[in-house]
Amino acid sequence: MSSIMQLRTDHVELFDICQLLEDSIAGDVPPSSVDLFGVRKRLTAKLIAHLKAEDWLLYPRLLESDDAQIASTARGFVQEMGGLAATFNAYVEAWDAFRIEREWPKYKAETRSIIEALRNRIVRENRELYPLIEKLDKAA
Repeated sequence: MSSIMQLRTDHVELFDICQLLEDSIAGDVPPSSVDLFGVRKRLTAKLIAHLKAEDWLLYPRLLESDDAQIASTARGFVQEMGGLAATFNAYVEAWDAFRIEREWPKYKAETRSIIEALRNRIVRENRELYPLIEKLDKAA
């Protein structure tokens, strides 16, 4: 499987895990910590692996492109992703089982916000960024 196909497959998996997390927080009371943290662990592991793959396989080629528009678009995504990654890490660190239990409505709201940001990022990468690497691949 090509690297871009693997990254696209990762996006599908990330969407699926986000849906599982969204389903997990749908109730009025928290689910079991084991279940909730299992989904969060899957999301964190997949997201970290995906971001590393992008850093190794995608961004170097885009940033080094002779096409100024491609390089500029890639730089914008890199800068934006740093903020999203930091926000995600802060979210994971901030919410332990005890705090989730105490502040369930707030946790649900922050989780929905994180999910929305991740989904928006995935959609934008699929629509704006990945076609650029495919363009480079065709030109090579």
